[in-house]
Amino acid sequence: MAVLAALPTAAQERGITPTEIILGTTAPLSGPAAPWGATARGVEAYLQYINEQGGIHGRTFRFEIRDDGYQPPRAVANVRELVERVGVFGIVGMIGSANAAAVRDYMFRNEVVWMTPAVESDPWIGNPDIHYLFVTYPNYYQEAKILARYAVEELGLQRIAVVYQNDQYGMNGLRGVRDALAELGMAPVAEVSYELTDADLSVHALRIGEARAEAVILYATPNHGAMAAAALAQLNPRPQILSSFTLADPVMARLAGPAWDGVIVPSYFPYPGTDEKVDRVLQILVERNPELATMAFNALAGVTFIEPMLEGFRRAGPNLTKESFVAAMESIKDWDGEILRGVTFGPGRRQGINRIFLSRMVGGVPERLTDWIEYPVEF
Repeated sequence: MAVLAALPTAAQERGITPTEIILGTTAPLSGPAAPWGATARGVEAYLQYINEQGGIHGRTFRFEIRDDGYQPPRAVANVRELVERVGVFGIVGMIGSANAAAVRDYMFRNEVVWMTPAVESDPWIGNPDIHYLFVTYPNYYQEAKILARYAVEELGLQRIAVVYQNDQYGMNGLRGVRDALAELGMAPVAEVSYELTDADLSVHALRIGEARAEAVILYATPNHGAMAAAALAQLNPRPQILSSFTLADPVMARLAGPAWDGVIVPSYFPYPGTDEKVDRVLQILVERNPELATMAFNALAGVTFIEPMLEGFRRAGPNLTKESFVAAMESIKDWDGEILRGVTFGPGRRQGINRIFLSRMVGGVPERLTDWIEYPVEF
């Protein structure tokens, strides 16, 4: 009896009441990465649907969204408010490597459950403080290696360049390209960075042209990705663009126009129009937020952030605590959700997925090029 009395109860857990689970996020609803804000709206719409079904074990979800404009100081302020004033059980997602780096120590120090920060994997590899972290998000470094190898080995291109955002996100892509090419006895013919404050990338594209690049691997925000594609389309010959999956949403075809035709992008879940389950989830989202119809991939990516977490809540049962949630998440093995497939966690594993496939975008429609391509599990 004494042991049972010492166990924490749901009433003692931040963000859990007998009838509610409180979650939150900080997201770029404005600024250069605003299209990525659809991830948060996707989570919001999906949780609305879950609530309409009665929630999980008698608890419905409250989801608080704060806009950070893709700016680390605002992300820090938002997370502190969500944890200290709102009292969230966990943070779902978070866009931006710099944002995640700015809040990481705070999250770990306060033992906040963190589900799929949408950033590179480097901060988590070998980190002893990731007990409350679970990630279902591709690894930028490994993705970049796959893109570089595909350009050389499958497309037969030899002169590979990189256009990248000058932050952790972009530099992880750059590092992956460098390492993949080095393994092939090659090196990038140009490495061109840009700043978030840059309003035009024409000069950057000229540097790619001067290097006579046959392919450009692109790590950018949606707005800058569109700028880069438009500028690169003016080159003759026009290089093949292969972008990070962060630019996989067909919204890029509207932002960049015909310049986005032919771009090769990865994905870590099936596209709508190719999978019945994914189509059903998209229908659920659009019925609750019609604006998400124009940002389908990003909205569905948001569901990939929350979907495994909901499975964890189901497995944890009605007597929910932070530790029972962690144990439940660690029990997930080769699990298929509505969107994600083959998710695995464990006591020594927080990287839930480790595979992508490649598609070519034509008129905003993806044409699949490869089967699943796996990469190493690193954390």
